[in-house]
Amino acid sequence: MDWAGTQMLESTRRFSVSDTQELVSCARLMTTQGVTLLQVEAKSGCEIESALAVLRRFRAIGRRVVLCDTSNLVVGRQFGSSVVTLGCAELLISCGLSGREIAIGARDAGLSLANVMVCGQAAAAGDVLASHLVAGDTALLLGIEDKVCNSLVAALDRRLSAKLAAA
Repeated sequence: MDWAGTQMLESTRRFSVSDTQELVSCARLMTTQGVTLLQVEAKSGCEIESALAVLRRFRAIGRRVVLCDTSNLVVGRQFGSSVVTLGCAELLISCGLSGREIAIGARDAGLSLANVMVCGQAAAAGDVLASHLVAGDTALLLGIEDKVCNSLVAALDRRLSAKLAAA
C-alpha cells in the first residue's frame, strides 16, 4: 500500500503547521463521524491568516467551514472577506462582539446569505455548526474554547451516528 500523502493523526493531537510563510501553533485536530475539526488558538492577524491558509490547503472532501468567536479576537469586515478569499470557506458561523461585522464582510466577498450565520454566544454557534456539518466537511474553529469544542464533538457524534444507524 502506498501511504504517501495520507495524514494519520491522533484525534486530539496538538501540532504545529509551518513552512517558510506560515505558522499555526497550538492547534488541535479532531475527527468525528467523517467531519474534521481544526481548533486554532490564534490571536494575531498573522496567525489568523495562517490558519485560513491551512484551511484552504487542507484536503477537504466536503465543504470548508469557519466557526469564529470574536469575543477574544480583534477582527472586522476584512476578516470576513478573508474567510472567503483566503480560507475558501463555503459556510461561516460567527458570534461575539464583531460577529455581525464578519458576516457582512463574508457576504460582501460573495458568500451567499444562506451560508452566513451570526449567533449571540459560542455555545449557540456550536449547536448551529453541529446541525449543518456532514461527513466530509472540514471546520476551522477560531477563538473557540475547549469546552465548546468538546460539546460540538459530542453533538456531532450523536447526530451523525444516529443518521448512520437509520440508514
